[in-house]
Amino acid sequence: MLDLILEFLLMVSLAIIVYVMALAVPRVQEERRDGDLAPKGAHAFEKLDEALLKSKDKFLRRAKVVVMKADNLISKQLRSRKDRE
Repeated sequence: MLDLILEFLLMVSLAIIVYVMALAVPRVQEERRDGDLAPKGAHAFEKLDEALLKSKDKFLRRAKVVVMKADNLISKQLRSRKDRE
C-alpha cells in the first residue's frame, strides 16, 4: 500500500512539473490570412483555455489565502508556547 501511495505522489509531482513547464513556454501566435477560415473547433479550444486560466487563478488565490491562514495559526501557537515558557 505504501508503494502505491509513493508511486501516486511521484506521478502527481511529475504532472505538476510538466504543467509548470508548459506554462513557462511562450505561446505561438498563428498568422491568419484574410482568406483563411479558422477551424471549427478553434473557438471552443480558446474558450476552454480561457476557462482553465480563470479557474487556475481562482484556485491559486484561494490556496494563497489558506496558506496565509495556516501561517497565522502556526504563528499564534508558537507565540502562545513562547509566552508560557
